[in-house]
Amino acid sequence: MNIKKTLLFIAILLGAAYHASAQYYPFNNSRSLKLDIGISSGFSTGPVSNYFPEAGGISVGLEMPIKQSPVSVLFSTGYTFYVSGGGYDVGFDDYGYGYSGYYSGDIASFIPVEAGLKIFPARRFFIEGLAGASFNVNSYSSDYTYKSTAFVYSFGAGYSFPLGFRGRNSTDLSAFYENRPEPGGGYSQVGVKAAFCFALH
Repeated sequence: MNIKKTLLFIAILLGAAYHASAQYYPFNNSRSLKLDIGISSGFSTGPVSNYFPEAGGISVGLEMPIKQSPVSVLFSTGYTFYVSGGGYDVGFDDYGYGYSGYYSGDIASFIPVEAGLKIFPARRFFIEGLAGASFNVNSYSSDYTYKSTAFVYSFGAGYSFPLGFRGRNSTDLSAFYENRPEPGGGYSQVGVKAAFCFALH
């Protein structure tokens, strides 16, 4: 992703935040500081899909609302993986002389560290975007990728379902696109995510 595309991505987020702030009205769900724990599943796109067609991940993050606005600042990290065709399997065989371990398939693994914005342009409906660094955590830095560390960005939209009488906690369901651009294509995916959001105060 070049500088022009990065600046365009930031400009779109800031424009959406400004528009949402102008249309803001109080929410039924809580605007408190939240801890988010999420799981995702998806399919890869681009050249990587030829070998790693499936993708998934787990995430943990903080959602810090900007008071009197529908905008929150996000900080997120987690574990993202791409699975080779046919899946990945680990097991043991008994040949009469003891057990022997085996595995089949490959997994490309990364740890993203990102920051971004979450914007509610309408009640409980949100859009969000994040950007940061993706760290290769495979056996060797060259495994499945040209870079040990690369730029990563993601954006998506979803709906927040309040939990409890006051709606301080919520379950967020969303669809998203994530890209780790590299020479030759990099790693990208389209997926769905469920995040459980817990109010911290």
